[in-house]
Amino acid sequence: MKKWSSLFVACFFALILTACNSTATPIKKEEDTSKDTTENTSTEVKEDQSKVSELTLEEVYQKAMDRQNEIESLTSEVTMHQVMTSGGEEITIKSDMTMDMTMDPMAMYAKGTSTMTDPTTGEEMPLSYEMYMVKDGFFMYDEMTAAWSKLPADNYEQMMEQSANQADASQQLEMLKTFIKDFTFEQNDNQYILTLDASGDKFNDFVLEQALGTGAISAEDQAVLESIKFNDMSYVIVVNKETFDTEEITMVMEMVEANSGETVQMNTTMAFMNINKIEAIEVPQEVIDTATEVTF
Repeated sequence: MKKWSSLFVACFFALILTACNSTATPIKKEEDTSKDTTENTSTEVKEDQSKVSELTLEEVYQKAMDRQNEIESLTSEVTMHQVMTSGGEEITIKSDMTMDMTMDPMAMYAKGTSTMTDPTTGEEMPLSYEMYMVKDGFFMYDEMTAAWSKLPADNYEQMMEQSANQADASQQLEMLKTFIKDFTFEQNDNQYILTLDASGDKFNDFVLEQALGTGAISAEDQAVLESIKFNDMSYVIVVNKETFDTEEITMVMEMVEANSGETVQMNTTMAFMNINKIEAIEVPQEVIDTATEVTF
């Protein structure tokens, strides 16, 4: 299943807003039958109307991008549920991760747990992990050996460059215009909700093009990507009305590898918080002193 990793990374390129000249459709609230007086109803209508935005998707996108350029740090909470089917066996993996990130200098601290279910016994096998990615290198804690390891700095530079490319949403905008007609654009009192249902050759070609654009995909991984078929793909992107921060992204996908018939179903939610509130990320001295350097 290792070959799916390249595809997983590539898919996140599509988690970006795009432009469309239509205002957001308000999401209707359930009626409260306990408030049936004319005066109360009139007041509620006025309050609801005052919260309806006339901004188009294009305008929301631009404001969200402007806000993104102001972000210096954030926390991301990621939950993921994967079901992989291969050779008649079904493997389930559940992951939870909290990640702090600063942009300048670009650095990351992440901690989480992945739990895989044994397809034969049904036994759950949890594995915790912790990692730092800073200018001095990539430090990772191995729960099996109860020890820290360090990847050399040259690997860090490569990983940081890939992360920076993925974070540059503006470079992907032109390609995402292909999906303008596929977006729905809604709003509630506090948020804009953008939803994209994508599948088929158009989206497959887009993901492949984005993956190859990183320069980080090997010839072997490219062959795998080219054999992938998206049977189902959807994104829900939530943007705060007041700050234009991206608050949450939910991605649901089903993929099939044509040659082997292996399938992956994935449901991922990323929530973003603590915007510009993360202090400088530093590796504890104990980790630096005890880490075993890994060479390739």
